[in-house]
Amino acid sequence: MLNYRFVHRRYRLPVPAAIGALALLLSGCMVGPNYHKPSAPVPPAFQEPTAPAPPGVNAIAYSDWWKVFHDPTLDGLEAQADAANQDIKIAIAHVDEATAATNAIHSFLLPTVGAAPNVSRTREAQNRPNNGNTNGHAATYTDIQLPLFVNYELDAWGRIRRSVQSARATQEATVADLRFVRLSAEASVAIDYFQLRETDQELQIVDTTLTDFTRALSLTTDRYKKGLNSELEVEQAKTLLDQTVTQKQALENQRAQLEHAIAVLLGRTVEGFSLPNQPSTPTPPVIPSGLPSDLLERRPDITEADRNVAAATAQIGVAKAAYFPQLSLTGLVGYESTNAVSLLNWQNTMASLGASAVAPIFTGGRLRAGVDQAQATYRQSLAQYEKTVLVAYQEVEDQLAALRYLGGESQSQASAVHDATRAEQIAMQRFKAGLVGYLDVVFAQETELGDERAAAQISGQQLVASVVLIKALGGGWAEVKTP
Repeated sequence: MLNYRFVHRRYRLPVPAAIGALALLLSGCMVGPNYHKPSAPVPPAFQEPTAPAPPGVNAIAYSDWWKVFHDPTLDGLEAQADAANQDIKIAIAHVDEATAATNAIHSFLLPTVGAAPNVSRTREAQNRPNNGNTNGHAATYTDIQLPLFVNYELDAWGRIRRSVQSARATQEATVADLRFVRLSAEASVAIDYFQLRETDQELQIVDTTLTDFTRALSLTTDRYKKGLNSELEVEQAKTLLDQTVTQKQALENQRAQLEHAIAVLLGRTVEGFSLPNQPSTPTPPVIPSGLPSDLLERRPDITEADRNVAAATAQIGVAKAAYFPQLSLTGLVGYESTNAVSLLNWQNTMASLGASAVAPIFTGGRLRAGVDQAQATYRQSLAQYEKTVLVAYQEVEDQLAALRYLGGESQSQASAVHDATRAEQIAMQRFKAGLVGYLDVVFAQETELGDERAAAQISGQQLVASVVLIKALGGGWAEVKTP
């Protein structure tokens, strides 16, 4: 047993306690820079005008932001995507992996304790060197050991604590990435869903137009049989009808592909998945955009970039700690005996305590290179953070501009549809009266179809822009707390 003492006046401090006190003193030291929240240019307001939210419109909830569209079908699709989307599952696994890595690194702050029981039967030769037997004969004996080993690294320079800081920041980055992946998947479902509904609206327009074109072909054919118009006008009517059928087939193909995309986002196979035809689009909701500075807290990708900066900052400390000695304590306590009956006798106890230090003397520049690499990684993470913030502002501005201009386009296009419908009616009346040829009717009908489809597309684009704006603002943010 160790029985050395540090003696000072009236009290005695055992060696293990003295070493523990030294470890506690050294544990307060950490080399390397501390994390500071990175700065980024923050404009006082968005350049695009934002309408104030009407009374009763509050911050959108993170867990169900899509409910601002008041669409039960979309609600069901989003719930399925949250439960089964493969990208979300991958991101969840990344979080679990990062959590396990953090726990593993944190374990190095604690001692490592292990047991190594051992039983051996040994025979030593009679003529062995330094035979200690009084009779000089061969010796056969049993050795039973029941030791408990302890190993502990003194984190004198903060290498382990900096590693824990880096791991925790990385774990928080994966949590933010999970939010971003979930938001992206949910937004993709909503975008594809509204594009599908807009396609349904176009299909309804085309179907109605096909009915009108079929009647027009029948009218033109009858007039041709009566000698009131030429065969050319009949062929023009057929051509217009065939072209419209082609447009319908293209729209049906587009709808099928959108259904397939939604099925995959829901984690399902395409087979057996379908959505009912809904030839209408809801009114885009009013979305409170807030201030540009709010994006720093709302956007999960900005939070992820910030956590990566924190992780890179801590890694500089890890690299700098490699310059200093690595201090370790090792201990052993247990029992040893040649007889199992007396193994646990106090006189058969054994114990040892040791301390060691390993210090680098010459590494060929490897340590300096490690610090340089960590600092370069930090600069990359800082630049990536600033870039992420700038892109976030751009995305919000883009969608605010899109909604503003699409609102004007919607009004203009509604007028164009009204005018085109009236022009088609006049052209048909003049054609029936024999005042114009069928080419004028064809032109008017093509214009009306194109304007009606354009109006439906603008309506769909407004909904898509609303979804993308919510995503650009960070999705729902009412329930989110950032690190």
